Amino acid sequence: MVRPMFAPIAKSAPAPLDEARTALAVGWADLGLAPPPLTPIAAEALPAPVRPRLDHVDGMTAALARHAGGPVSVNVQARSRDGRTGDGPPGVDRLRRRVILAAQADGRPLALGLLSVDLLALPPAVAAEALAEKTPFGTLLANAGLPFLSRPRLFFTLTADTALARLLDGVAGETLYGRLAHLALTLPGTERPVARVVEIVRG
Repeated sequence: MVRPMFAPIAKSAPAPLDEARTALAVGWADLGLAPPPLTPIAAEALPAPVRPRLDHVDGMTAALARHAGGPVSVNVQARSRDGRTGDGPPGVDRLRRRVILAAQADGRPLALGLLSVDLLALPPAVAAEALAEKTPFGTLLANAGLPFLSRPRLFFTLTADTALARLLDGVAGETLYGRLAHLALTLPGTERPVARVVEIVRG
């Protein structure tokens, strides 16, 4: 069952660590738990098996497909939508989701994603596909022929709580790794920001 999420709308651009912490707090709101603390680290400090999954600009779906050796599916755990019905500032229509990206072949969880998408920055047909929640966001953009970059803004470690252990099929207390990334469509002569995502993987 997909649970609702209740998310505040940011009024200014926060520092990357604050942005990641806020995203985690929003993503954990429906779980009734405080989110685990984040510790920033350099890309060079990521373990060798982890770095290719996080330190890239290709989008997480493509990176995980390379890691898993096959297609990736999406399992939406929770969602909210700001602005569509007057519950946000004018000109805002933002979709927030907590998802598990899994290996399509065997359902093995590969990453947890906390995604915030500006639906108004997407072509209407692509926004409709995002709302359908059947396809990982990176795959959706690629299938629509929309070139994009997913630029890391922050890398971090955190300790798995009971929620992360359950969602990622791990063990409470183990060290996990993650990143904050900003996604932008690469248009001729410019870039259009479309999403922010926090992504967490096991070592």
